[in-house]
Amino acid sequence: MKKGNKTLSRRTKIFLLSSLIFVLLFSNFLLSYHVLYTPHVTVMKGMQKKPKVIHQKFSFIAVGDALIHNGVYLDAQRKERDDNGYYRYDFKSMFSEVKEIIQGYDLKFYNQETIIGGKNRGVSTYPRFNSPDEVGLDLTDAGFNIVNLATNHTLDKGEEAILYSRKFWKEQDVLAIGSYDSFGDRDQVIIQKKKGITYAVLGYTTVTNGLKVPSGKEYLLNVYDKDKVKEDIEKVRDKVDVLIVSMHWGVEYTHQPTNQQREIASYLASLGVDVVIGHHPHVIQPIEYIDDTLVIYSLGNFISAQDGQMKRVGMIASFAIEKTQEGLRKEVSITNVKADLLWTHHENYKHFKVIPFSHLTDKELKGHEQIYEKYKKYITSDERVQIGFIE
Repeated sequence: MKKGNKTLSRRTKIFLLSSLIFVLLFSNFLLSYHVLYTPHVTVMKGMQKKPKVIHQKFSFIAVGDALIHNGVYLDAQRKERDDNGYYRYDFKSMFSEVKEIIQGYDLKFYNQETIIGGKNRGVSTYPRFNSPDEVGLDLTDAGFNIVNLATNHTLDKGEEAILYSRKFWKEQDVLAIGSYDSFGDRDQVIIQKKKGITYAVLGYTTVTNGLKVPSGKEYLLNVYDKDKVKEDIEKVRDKVDVLIVSMHWGVEYTHQPTNQQREIASYLASLGVDVVIGHHPHVIQPIEYIDDTLVIYSLGNFISAQDGQMKRVGMIASFAIEKTQEGLRKEVSITNVKADLLWTHHENYKHFKVIPFSHLTDKELKGHEQIYEKYKKYITSDERVQIGFIE
């Protein structure tokens, strides 16, 4: 019995092994038949295309306050008069050293500190400014295409001057923000596109020099209000790739941002603002990041007749906005952040000119290299920001 059982077990094993080999051969035959006679299935799978990667980019540059004191506009005043008997002005030479730099960028921002309110109200200086049309025309000629109108001097000449200003800027090929002629005008947030990237720019001021916006006409000046700003941002945030906010804020003549500036910057960052551009202190303040939000606390003066070295040093900052899209996935980032310094040159309030420090000689500013080293320390300590980019 033991011998018979042993023989039967061996036969069973041989049978099972043969069956397994047969199954494997038959499976291989079916697989080969499938590959040979239904090739379209394999080809179709291989032809499924990955979404195309689309990369888009635009460049942005910003300067600070166009603060047009009488020293500046008297230097620009010409002898001839216009058809209405008002003096003509020419500021073009004042911006000739920076024009070529500015025009190399897609979007170009500056802060129109002093209202352009119509010569019929009298061109005037501190404390209640009114600047001639030509300063706006010559700055747009230099290339600027985004201008902030929300400042502590917007109300200097009253409602009619603001309406004149708004009409003037609507006639230029620029995006003017922060001051409007109606609630409809104010609430119509303008969404623009540059090189395939959508963007919006909002502008606010925290200071009005004690002047009050007429009741029921709050559209004349965007005074910072936390709830209103949140409403504005939520209205547009999901409709654009990039959201930039211009803030007129802080305390004059200090290089350090105030607690209020930092609180507002953090709040704007929490609402999804990509870039905050600050002005009003008339001196430069740092560039910092709050999470992914780029914050430029103060660009200082772009041009003015203010006395004192610190007020004549301004900042020029640039960055790129990049968007990468792959199917439904989108990524927007701020890259290539750079900053440099400018000097407002004049000779006893004559021959005003904005000059990059890299273009200065001791003839225009004695010890300019040491002065540059002094003020560049205020720009930033963040290694993601390149200091010095103007050749």
